[in-house]
Amino acid sequence: MIKTIYKRDGREVPFEVEKIANAIFKAAQALGGHDYDTAMKLAQQVVEEVEQECGDAPPTVEQVQDVVERVLIKNGHARTAKEYIL
Repeated sequence: MIKTIYKRDGREVPFEVEKIANAIFKAAQALGGHDYDTAMKLAQQVVEEVEQECGDAPPTVEQVQDVVERVLIKNGHARTAKEYIL
């Protein structure tokens, strides 16, 4: 289970899956989406993949962002992935 994450400035802060879900949802909303539950399910997939990649080590924001992009594309949300990147 991910407990902390390294921010860009090097600080280690508590990890919150809701932040990932909110970012995905915001990108989807920009394209007309309105399903927060889907955003949360995708965020959970992101957490699972990050845990597989990082093990017990805290991930960086960049690592999580890369996984978000992959999960979105893998689940057929390429347009949302592009919006998320921007």
